Amino acid sequence: MLDVFTEEVEVLLKDGIANLYWYKADLHKAWLRSGVDANIRAAIVRLRTDDGQELSKRKQMDALYEQLRTANYNRRLEVSRNFVRILVEQGAFTPQNEKHRVEVAERCSLKLRELIRIQERDRDLRDSIRATAARTQSDTYDVNIKQLQSRFSDAHSLPPQKKGYALEAIFTELMQISGLPVDEPFRIEGEQLDGAIKYDGHYYLLELKWTAERADPKEIGHFFYKVEGKLQARGIFISMNGFTDGAISTLPKGKELKILLLDGNHLANVIYGIYKFSDLLEHAVRQASLKGEIYCAHNLKG
Repeated sequence: MLDVFTEEVEVLLKDGIANLYWYKADLHKAWLRSGVDANIRAAIVRLRTDDGQELSKRKQMDALYEQLRTANYNRRLEVSRNFVRILVEQGAFTPQNEKHRVEVAERCSLKLRELIRIQERDRDLRDSIRATAARTQSDTYDVNIKQLQSRFSDAHSLPPQKKGYALEAIFTELMQISGLPVDEPFRIEGEQLDGAIKYDGHYYLLELKWTAERADPKEIGHFFYKVEGKLQARGIFISMNGFTDGAISTLPKGKELKILLLDGNHLANVIYGIYKFSDLLEHAVRQASLKGEIYCAHNLKG
């Protein structure tokens, strides 16, 4: 069926439907079957030319579309699609009178079938291009993430003082692979931030920690205040070795939720292909929004 209704299509429908029927009563029945409101049909039947004559079938089709243009768009689309269906599914074009120009309706039917074929071909081509692009994007992601897996594995054997820098570089590349806008680490007066990402219209400031110790409430609280001082910002604190029990159980109470807590297992699950970072972030935001939990389970179904 046609997806795009141009002026050419409208003319074909007017000419085709007007000449398919010899009797105006049959034309009007086709209107009603196609979804034209009975009040519109009645109003058009009452229209007259300057010399008092009833409008021709073609002029009535013009008047119908003038009415449809002022109506709900979906109704006009429904009526037009039904008109197309009538013409392209018409099996025989037999004149009912020597003046019946049914061959005009047949030509319109053939042209509409051609336009449908062209639109279907173009739609198939667009779908093929999109599918190819999606496969290419997926293949590129898979290649890049495998390279990142090797770097991530090597980073575990780095000296403690170098792990933090490695984590910053790995996370930045992960965001680039994931198609998320990312700012690298930056400093503002009195503060050092490990970067920022943008997701779903929100900026998330980053705190990336890879030390032997787990992050405690004091560290998270300090990051919270960094985030709190920024316009509509949110924060993501990634502690590779996790958080102390106190950090998770006490921090959210009595505070506006502005930060999310992730650990090394979350990051490893993304890097090793268990889920993508956008899926993880969507899940974390959902848990925080619906349950008030700033630290989500590693299993996204949990």
